[in-house]
Amino acid sequence: MDVMALQYGGSSDYAVATQHDFTLRRNMLNTTGIDVATLNQFNTASPLDELILRYPKPPGVGFSWPHIFVLSAFFKIVTIFSGLLTQVCNIQLSSIPLKDISATIQQIDVRAEQAIFFITEIISLRQRASTPMALYSTKYTNFFNTLWLILNDITIGVAFGASLRANHITLAHLLNRAVEDAPIKWVQWALGWLDSWPAGLKLNTELSRFYSHTFIDLIEIWAQFLRSGTPYTPAVIYAIGIISCGGMTMTISLLMDLLSLFSFHIYLCYSLSNAVYQKMLRTTGSLWNLFRGKRYNVLRNRTDSWEYDIDQLLFGTILFTLVAFLFPTVLAYYALFALLRLSTLLLQAGMDILLAFMNHFPLFALMLRVKSPWRLPGGIYFEVVTSTSRSGHNQPVPLSAIFFQYRHLWAQLSSHYNPLRLLKCVFAGDYLTAISRHSIRYSKVPRNVVMS
Repeated sequence: MDVMALQYGGSSDYAVATQHDFTLRRNMLNTTGIDVATLNQFNTASPLDELILRYPKPPGVGFSWPHIFVLSAFFKIVTIFSGLLTQVCNIQLSSIPLKDISATIQQIDVRAEQAIFFITEIISLRQRASTPMALYSTKYTNFFNTLWLILNDITIGVAFGASLRANHITLAHLLNRAVEDAPIKWVQWALGWLDSWPAGLKLNTELSRFYSHTFIDLIEIWAQFLRSGTPYTPAVIYAIGIISCGGMTMTISLLMDLLSLFSFHIYLCYSLSNAVYQKMLRTTGSLWNLFRGKRYNVLRNRTDSWEYDIDQLLFGTILFTLVAFLFPTVLAYYALFALLRLSTLLLQAGMDILLAFMNHFPLFALMLRVKSPWRLPGGIYFEVVTSTSRSGHNQPVPLSAIFFQYRHLWAQLSSHYNPLRLLKCVFAGDYLTAISRHSIRYSKVPRNVVMS
């Protein structure tokens, strides 16, 4: 500032601006509001900012050419590697991206995106002189918010991974026992209970026995597969402990994939029972139209009147009798696996929310909002001190603006996992699916960044 005083000592703007220290917070209680000094500071803030940014850096500040070359090469390698990871994670398998199949691959894609974001923002943050202050402040906050999240994620992951590695034998024994009891033996017991006329509900004996034996055999086949991997469970838990050094989010993603693996037999049985239930509903709807003298017109997509022959009505009556006697049995087994499928989806939804919380929580911005609200200005407001004076105050960014992405997240989750919607899907036979993980995250990579 002394050098600038010599250089710009003749400037009236600089002379007026340096009459007061901008770095000191004035006690507004001891002032009469907006005085001449405050007005001068408002008016000369922009010229002083231009003078400071125009002033050249002292010698020795910055990187030398060898350092710049090494950093540029490192950034290029990281960008190329992250771009390759992103392309691999987006490989289509039957029109479904690979990252939507596995939560671990989804998290790897998030890490690659964060790496590209870091490199892009580091280059952008070094161009402070040519960046508007509002845009620079936003980039600065987003950059350090992501950095804090990753550091906290890795710290928690390292501690949790150390605990897993230290107790992997005991945890493997507990995991094997839990997998054997809950998703295997309990489901087999429930199938046997349904096959024995539960609560006086007299199901069709032959169809109920076919259902129970088929599903029990399918579950037993999957149980044998899981039991064959029991000796390797300690090694798997130890490997998860090592991978946890990459962050707690990687651990949660691996646990989600293990949950999908352990509940695959539930998914298979639900798919089969749901297919039969849908066919029964469609058959019932067609027979209802037949008794009313209606027929669905496929070409015009509407229901028209139609005259049926006596043979068609007789055949429809026979089919309706069969459906009426078999439908309670189909409904009972479908309800069991729909409930199990819904429970699995709710567990996955809870883990998805936790992943979104750890990947996108505005930690740095919230700390600035609590500790130094003047660093997140959202405007100014004036308070009446006396009848002739006003006091200016900083109005920080509201919390609703800081948590804007969580409002979007909550809207997506509440819409997909709405209880009324889920009940409608269950009764209508619509397939229960988890929400797309890509829809509850937002990209940090700018549109103009080419990942290659």
